[in-house]
Amino acid sequence: MAISYTPMLEQYREVKSRHSGEILFFRLGDFYEMFFEDAETASRELEITLTSREGGQNKRVPMCGVPYHAADNYIAKLISKGYKVAICEQVEDPKQAKGIVRREVVKIITPGTVLAEASLPDKANNYLALLYEEADELCLTATDISTGECLWAIFAGSFRTTAVCDQLYRLLPAELVVVGKIESFPAINGFLGQRVPACAVTTLAMPDSLLVNELSRQHFADEELPGSSGAQAAVGYLLYYLHHTLKSDLSHVNKLTRVDAQDYLVLDASTLRNLEITRNMRDGGRKGTLLAVLDFTKTAMGGRLLKKWLEFPLLSPVGIFKRQDAIADLSDKGATRETLGELLGEIYDFERILTRVEVGSANARDLSALKTSLSVLPEIKVKLQDCQAALLTGIGQAIKTHIDVTQMIAAAIVDNPPFSIREGGIIRAGYDLELDELRSIARDSKEWIQELELREREATGIRSLKIGYNKVFGYYIEVTHANAGAVPPTYIRKQTLVNAERYITPELKEFETKVLGAQEKIVNIEYQLFTTIKDYIKERICEIQQTARQIAQLDVLISLNEAAVRFNYVRPGLNQSRELIIKDGRHPVVERLLAGEMFVPNDTGLNHHDCEIMIITGPNMAGKSTYMRQVALLVIMAQIGSFIPVREASICPVDRIFTRVGASDDLATGQSTFMVEMTETAQIIKFATANSLLILDEIGRGTSTFDGMSIARAVVEYIKDKVKAKTMFATHYHELTELAEYSKVIKNYSVAVKERGNDIVFLRRIIPGGADKSYGVHVAQLAGLPKRIIERAQQILQDLEQCKADVNSEAPAAGKEESAKPVAAATMSLFGSGVADELLAVDVMTLTPLEALNVLYQLQNKAREETGRL
Repeated sequence: MAISYTPMLEQYREVKSRHSGEILFFRLGDFYEMFFEDAETASRELEITLTSREGGQNKRVPMCGVPYHAADNYIAKLISKGYKVAICEQVEDPKQAKGIVRREVVKIITPGTVLAEASLPDKANNYLALLYEEADELCLTATDISTGECLWAIFAGSFRTTAVCDQLYRLLPAELVVVGKIESFPAINGFLGQRVPACAVTTLAMPDSLLVNELSRQHFADEELPGSSGAQAAVGYLLYYLHHTLKSDLSHVNKLTRVDAQDYLVLDASTLRNLEITRNMRDGGRKGTLLAVLDFTKTAMGGRLLKKWLEFPLLSPVGIFKRQDAIADLSDKGATRETLGELLGEIYDFERILTRVEVGSANARDLSALKTSLSVLPEIKVKLQDCQAALLTGIGQAIKTHIDVTQMIAAAIVDNPPFSIREGGIIRAGYDLELDELRSIARDSKEWIQELELREREATGIRSLKIGYNKVFGYYIEVTHANAGAVPPTYIRKQTLVNAERYITPELKEFETKVLGAQEKIVNIEYQLFTTIKDYIKERICEIQQTARQIAQLDVLISLNEAAVRFNYVRPGLNQSRELIIKDGRHPVVERLLAGEMFVPNDTGLNHHDCEIMIITGPNMAGKSTYMRQVALLVIMAQIGSFIPVREASICPVDRIFTRVGASDDLATGQSTFMVEMTETAQIIKFATANSLLILDEIGRGTSTFDGMSIARAVVEYIKDKVKAKTMFATHYHELTELAEYSKVIKNYSVAVKERGNDIVFLRRIIPGGADKSYGVHVAQLAGLPKRIIERAQQILQDLEQCKADVNSEAPAAGKEESAKPVAAATMSLFGSGVADELLAVDVMTLTPLEALNVLYQLQNKAREETGRL
């Protein structure tokens, strides 16, 4: 038998049936209430009390709730845990409702559509991305609804999935909407699980294609829309999803930008991760990143833009020159730069404030912050007149002062407004005459009554006349029966008592109406005035957004100038001879982390005539990886227009930077360390051009020595013959140094090491020529391995080196089988014949990691028994 719930709960259940995927915040008076399963989930996740209420037929249902004025914090907590929240509000006046107050869901809050200030990172975007596949194209669109920007890109070809993952890594979306099923994109699904764990995935059933195309055309002008039908559909699907969730006008989403690889230096996910440009590899935070070193921005808008510049460096020398000129100009005008920095420090994140104005969630404090931000613009424009650089003068001309908006807010909104816009106290005295009168009535009602009472006593001569009030009859004039003859004819009898009569007059009735409705009217009038001001601002959102973007650009330029001045950076030259020349280059991040220790600078010279490939040898921990990363970071800094830590430099912009650094596996897709290494190498070989910069560290180390050495050599030869990219190749395979003997474009370099008996000192200096040792045992000693292990390792190393010498002394005609005998003998002597036999019998390629550890453990025990080293 079906349970019959109370009318209110039936209304709740009907709304919930249309929002089964969200936690429903159901407005009841001053609270948002949740019932049934939602209540149980919310009470657990929010750590609030789970209670119950009568649901009908003497049955109680689970319930919990939060105050409406504090709901943002609770919603933010649920969103951060991956939930979606539907806000159901009362949409009619309870006083005028017949029966249950009508309620509707006014918005749905998801990780990608959240707008509460506490839920958004200040200096990073909060992207909502959408993925759509049409024919052989993957179409990706994304928007930061809090700032109004919207972008799109299309990917085709065999590596399109990889390219999408790279873009997702740059965007780090809070939510990815997939048109269709995410299972259709297994590689992307695996990437999201491993690389972007904070991303929530939402699937969207395909609405009518005519509808989404019409949404695209209505929202953006034809010249802004993508030429690709798939990309245009993806933009339409994104708008459809936003209308479904936000349920408001999206006019602030008015800038549609294509992300085109031809306009930027392309940095794939591996490169962004390995170079720690905007996120470190430890915890994904900013500490220890290039972004952290360069970020002296004063505004959240500038912080977000600097991150974009670093992830999308320029290719155009013209654009780079303009930024360099601006930074140089600011360097020459220290006082102007300091003043501009102070003014920027007074600016709030008004880009996001405008969005809250657009969607209707802005409060009076937001408008006050907007006024403060806009009020410094005239002075910024004046200070920019001192500058000569084209980019700075252009910013000064593009910034609008918006004085009309500033003056309106200043005249209307009090200096320190309350948080709520529904309780009054936000409109300044003197702004509206009716409001001032109502406030005066509410404030001075007692004095007015006393004055009226005195006037009526004098007018009637009745000394005992008094004015009172009760909730049933309201205000009244009370006269005893003894003075009934003196009552004026203008008095209207209202109530008869035993000893007196009560009257009302037109004046008192009018006052009663005003007083009783004054507070309610005050709140309503203030809200209407506030709404009028917001509407005025909404009409100007587009032009204020343009100003916000100019402020962000100015903030970034001043930030880069600040870094250059503080850290002694130099303006790099740009060349068209495809050369990379660096004198005394320093790693921008590492040198900041050295406490009281001097960073050792190094030179670099890469070109296409006598040093296209640098083969760098030397021990671990000597600085090979730091040096190569340093070169890549200096190029990236140069191509965002920044000055760089060098004595001097001349750089030709590169189209891509690829890095193959470090060892990692990918358990989600079942790829071993070596498979990941080879996959990344294959992608580099596929996409690299003669204008690219390749940073390759220890190619081939994930497999056997001979296999690895063969692969490493083949990769170097392929790059030399086919790709012809500027390449830095670090390796422990000293055999690769002989490649320099056969090619004029390959040069050997090594890290200088100073030996002191059995000890070594890393000099951190890159010098011409190859290294003849790896110094691996020395590094193990520095790491703190026990002395017994070090001594045994040195003995084994000597035996193996002797075996190698014996092999090299064999006649050239000797076959591979004969030349391998000394090595085999050494192996037998080191491990024992029984262990060697078992080791050779193991099928390594079929073992799981755990099985391999078990086999290794068994062989180690047997070797101990045979050698007597228990």
